[in-house]
Amino acid sequence: MIESLSHPVFHDLQYSFEHYADRIAVIDKDGCKYTYAEFEQFILGAYQNLLEKGIKKGSKVLVAVPMSMELYAILEALFAFGATAIFLDPWMKGKKMGSVINQVKPDLFIVTKKLSRITWLLPATWALDKWKVNGATKNSDQSLELASIYKALDVKDEDNALITFTSGTSGEPKGANRTFSFLYAQAETLKAHLGTNAPPSIDYTNFPIVGLAAFALGNSVAIPQINLMKLHQSNSQEVIEQITKQEVDRLIVSPSLLRKVLETISNNHSIKTVMTGGAPISIQLVKTALEKCPTIYFEAIYGSTEAEPICITTFTEINNQLEQPLKGVYVGAPVKEVQVKIVDYTLEKPSDYKDGIIDANDFIKRQLPPGYIGEIVVTGDHVNKNYYKNPKAFKLNKIVDKDGEIWHRTGDIGYLEEDVLYLVGRDHRIMHDTDKDYHPYPIEQFLELKFGISDLGYIQNIDGDFCLFYFSHKDFDESEIKLAIEGSSYPIDKIIKTKKPLRRDARHKSKLQIEDLVL
Repeated sequence: MIESLSHPVFHDLQYSFEHYADRIAVIDKDGCKYTYAEFEQFILGAYQNLLEKGIKKGSKVLVAVPMSMELYAILEALFAFGATAIFLDPWMKGKKMGSVINQVKPDLFIVTKKLSRITWLLPATWALDKWKVNGATKNSDQSLELASIYKALDVKDEDNALITFTSGTSGEPKGANRTFSFLYAQAETLKAHLGTNAPPSIDYTNFPIVGLAAFALGNSVAIPQINLMKLHQSNSQEVIEQITKQEVDRLIVSPSLLRKVLETISNNHSIKTVMTGGAPISIQLVKTALEKCPTIYFEAIYGSTEAEPICITTFTEINNQLEQPLKGVYVGAPVKEVQVKIVDYTLEKPSDYKDGIIDANDFIKRQLPPGYIGEIVVTGDHVNKNYYKNPKAFKLNKIVDKDGEIWHRTGDIGYLEEDVLYLVGRDHRIMHDTDKDYHPYPIEQFLELKFGISDLGYIQNIDGDFCLFYFSHKDFDESEIKLAIEGSSYPIDKIIKTKKPLRRDARHKSKLQIEDLVL
């Protein structure tokens, strides 16, 4: 039966339904446990509702449902139609959300009753056909069978399954197309790390895409009970209590959520493995994790919305590389499913580089050998190839080589050495002095190690001054900091201790927002 399904993206999921019917698929926020047999019925229930709403292959559906069993059931049901789920970054400003909605023109808006009140502030949603969900519903039409639906579905590799709109570093919304072949390739890439154990893993994750991969592998997914919009404010004791009660053995979480776990964790836990990524991982987090939890195996994932994962390494390997912090941030060897190249940005002025377009001929000319610093570009089956109706974003963020292969420009600056990747900064944080470029990550890492200051930023202001901004409750001899910076061959003009923590991105509270600091 499985071999006859329309697309390989459904093969493993259908295998889970057929062979793991009594196994727990989802542990919801309220602690309710749902087997794969029950989960399948909830998917069919969502499918039935969507069918009545007129959803079909190619329909575009805006989804505003918090992470839950209900969300997963809706997503799997949409995929069973060959429809496209649309996600908007919840941290996106209302005006930008409205602009995206008007551009996409969804056929349906799925929203919870609670969130539907907020949408009154979004005029773009007023005229949309809505399905206000209030808890998942099991299938009542006994003629519906998921295997039969999959078998009849004519889904092509290039059909869009999911489009995720993020504001991105530039602040301009971009809709990353995730095709059915993309989702399949991503799950295949993660198999070596998420594969079913004996007994199967109970995965605690705040990443919906990871949950989808876990179902295809027959694992159980525990959904965090905390407010995922405010991870940095969550109660660490509540996080640990849920993990302990549900006997979670693997965490796949953002660094900010991992920090909460480490605040309260004791030796009485069931965790065997931790995978973290989606944002920069601080030295302090690595060292705290290894010291407090020596029995846990920690992995760090480097990637982006458009390409996840690019590299996977261990906390132990990261820690071993800290003897030479000025080499940059160690992210490990690229996974075998991606190709990585480093391209030269110095052929243009640094201030112009970010908006430069690289064509096929330029791409050949710009490629750098190991050891040379440039922009990291990647390609592979699980690397996003396009953006939704945004040719400008495509031109700025993609490279089409002479063979027609599409490469994604990460915006990260780094280099390859002995087949491993080091990060030194971002394209919008390139600093220049006379005839030399400087990048922030190596010196920030060096200072964090030497002085224990984790909240800092090395920045060049609009006057060209090299400034170190830092926040700490401790007092430091700034002359010692200045001497250390100068001794590392980095220029320094000013050291500024701020009264408040440095401003970070709203999602992960990790990426430095430098707009206020460069003035």
